[in-house]
Amino acid sequence: MAESETFHRTNAHKRWLAGYCFLTLAVTLILLYAGGFTTTIGAGMVFPDWPLSNGSLNPPGWTTDQAMMAEHGHRLLGMTVGSLCIGLVFLMWRFEPRRWMRRLAWLALALVIVQGLLGGARVLLVNVDLAKVHGVMAQIFLCTLTALAVGSSAWWRRVSVPDNGEATGIWKRFRIMGLAVCLLTMVQLILGAILRHRGAGLAIPYFPHASPDGSFLPVAWNWATELNFAHRSVALIIFVLLTLWVILLVRSELITPAVKKLAIAAFVVVNIQIALGASVIWSARAPIQTTLHVLNGAIFLSIGWAITFSFFKPYLEKDFNHG
Repeated sequence: MAESETFHRTNAHKRWLAGYCFLTLAVTLILLYAGGFTTTIGAGMVFPDWPLSNGSLNPPGWTTDQAMMAEHGHRLLGMTVGSLCIGLVFLMWRFEPRRWMRRLAWLALALVIVQGLLGGARVLLVNVDLAKVHGVMAQIFLCTLTALAVGSSAWWRRVSVPDNGEATGIWKRFRIMGLAVCLLTMVQLILGAILRHRGAGLAIPYFPHASPDGSFLPVAWNWATELNFAHRSVALIIFVLLTLWVILLVRSELITPAVKKLAIAAFVVVNIQIALGASVIWSARAPIQTTLHVLNGAIFLSIGWAITFSFFKPYLEKDFNHG
């Protein structure tokens, strides 16, 4: 009876901890939307100071002015996520026996601190390049939180580890394909950040064609059209690679139903991303569509990384489970 009670209490702690990890991830996605919207409407420099806003934690008029609300709300959400990460480190230290999970929590805290400092430096130094780095760093931070959420979930415990050489080889191929999808997505996000901050999002104002005569190549080439065309080209490569990856995952007998469902979700999300990208062009960069495009890209990266991360389970559990 005592052993049964201990088992249920342990599972309850794990569910509670997993819930906290997913809460931190969800708030971070809201933060990414707020940051994307701030950039879209050009409100990143509405306050010339940092960490205060116009010298105050509660600047007058920020709830009635769109630009001020976007930037100050973004800062408040950043403070909230930072506080959640402090709590995450404490909870992992207190309840999580796996060393690699505790290290991930510390990494998340370090990244959110660096992210905050980057945001502040971007304002104080009026440096657009720092804004680009700030945007890319946010995606790395998101992947770290995704790994924590996945590692703490019951879903992770249900992922079956291969027990023979042939299955291990198949898992390795799936892992490599997943890493390729995630790395290409990071490249795409970097291209997107440069496009947004350099105002080249409409350098090719047509979709799906790239010119008014129906050609898929731009009429004129310059740095803006080249960057825009590269963004479209990488999107196509990601779509093709992801489609192949999802088909292989869904057809494999070595993959659990939960992972297959996540793979299908990734395919749905990437199609939504294409539709949102088209709407950005057709609406001439309407703020809502543009920001949703940014957010959906982050969600796609999270799902892709969650799937890929599951294929690292044999190494993580073997090397660090007793740490």
